[in-house]
Amino acid sequence: MALVNPDNISGQFVGMSNLPIVRQLGLLIGLAASIALGVGIYFWAKEPNYVPLFDGMSGADAAQVVTILEQGNTPYRMQGSIVAVPAGKVHNLRIQLASQGLPKSSSPGFELLDEEQSFGTSSFVEKTRFNRALEGELARSIATLNSVKGARVHLAIPKKSAFLRNQQGASASVLISLFPGRKLNQAQVAGVIHLVASSVSGMDSAQVTVVDQQGNLLTGNGNPSVISMGSEQFTFASSVEENYSQRIVDLLVPIMGAGNVRAQVTADVDFTATERTSETFGPNNTLLRSEQTSEERSSDNSKAIGGTPGAQANQPAAAETVPGADTAALSNTSAATQITKQATRNYELDKVVSHIKEAPGTIKKLSVAVLLDYRLQANEAGELERLPLPDEEIERLTQLVKEAVGFNEARGDSVNLMNASFLEPEMMEPLPEIPVWQEPWVLDIAKQSVGALGILLLVFGILRPVMKNLAGNGKQGGRAVSGELQLGANQAGSGGVAQLPGGVSSYDQQVQLAQNIAGQSPKRAASVMSDWVQDG
Repeated sequence: MALVNPDNISGQFVGMSNLPIVRQLGLLIGLAASIALGVGIYFWAKEPNYVPLFDGMSGADAAQVVTILEQGNTPYRMQGSIVAVPAGKVHNLRIQLASQGLPKSSSPGFELLDEEQSFGTSSFVEKTRFNRALEGELARSIATLNSVKGARVHLAIPKKSAFLRNQQGASASVLISLFPGRKLNQAQVAGVIHLVASSVSGMDSAQVTVVDQQGNLLTGNGNPSVISMGSEQFTFASSVEENYSQRIVDLLVPIMGAGNVRAQVTADVDFTATERTSETFGPNNTLLRSEQTSEERSSDNSKAIGGTPGAQANQPAAAETVPGADTAALSNTSAATQITKQATRNYELDKVVSHIKEAPGTIKKLSVAVLLDYRLQANEAGELERLPLPDEEIERLTQLVKEAVGFNEARGDSVNLMNASFLEPEMMEPLPEIPVWQEPWVLDIAKQSVGALGILLLVFGILRPVMKNLAGNGKQGGRAVSGELQLGANQAGSGGVAQLPGGVSSYDQQVQLAQNIAGQSPKRAASVMSDWVQDG
């Protein structure tokens, strides 16, 4: 390269020395700035593009991440509290750190209590720090749920009062950030509520509010309002319908094939809560509880005695005068006897008292609709074709569906099974590939290309013309010095220095020869310079 050719270096310095001192300083400053700019462009192009590794990491997690990066000799850069790494390595590093459980959380927990406290820390600051640590621990626990991306917990714990009537309960607000496409059911929301309420002393579940990142209220604050009850009833009915539909699909897929069965179930669910008490008595009173009997005997002689009062009338009648009478009995009975008997019996009552409470959620009616696709089978010509199912098979499958859902004709259930040809699914277009210009390595190559282009422009557009100009000025100055020295030598006569050899044509050789003449005969060189000044 002409820029570093040794033959031109001396000429460039000579040309530079011929310039005024101000221009020399300016040229030196410009050369230094150009070299510094070139070095800066080189390092800028060499440096990779840094992107944040994780967002919102805690200090403890960031320290562990930095330690792992240093152990792996991975370049990183701290952008405030954010750790940035080269864009080409960010995905691999995230997977590597995730396998080690990092980052653990974005909210500090009880490690706040391990921080060194000053001697004058007040009880209010200590209580606030404890509440903040408890909020962080609750947020960590909630964030471990599968559908939860992150959580924040705000606790409102009032100061305890010495008077019981002035006591106020604690309350909490939970903000949950869910993954895209995920949601929490009522059971999971209730679990979050009880988790928070059980972690804070004196907090009731009704004082916990749960909100998602869209601002939707996930809980009714524990109030059995009509809206919350309606939502729970709708969720229950939907789960019942989904359960029945899944039963039908699981039963028919082995017969019809995957994707050839569609089932929908509509359940009429009765959510009326009923309580009734009944008292019934048995038909037979056979259990004797108590019994009381009494017997009374009395004699009446007025019927046996008759006639005129006297001794003869008081005598009993002869045996032969009483027809059909027992003579021996009559002889021993002197008068008639009357017997009275009474009995009182108490029976135990057969009574049944029943209290029945019917839980809501009773199915009043089921409506089942099943759609089956045509089956691929051979036609009369022996070719495979999508043909409808025979009526006998449809009837058999209908009975199978009825058994699966517990069909009850008395309550009005209905099952409708239809066979129709499904539309052929459209071929899904493949996902578009990521454009090349969006790849992380493209930006690095672009930076390197821009840096190389900048250095080339700097070298060939600025430095090379400047140095070439200096070299040209040096050659002209060398030729002038050589001519003057030769003229002075001619004028000096035979005692002087010989003329310059005619074969010396190179600028460098001429400069070297002039230097030798000046060194050998400084007086004559001074005389030549004096003549130049006088001629000028």
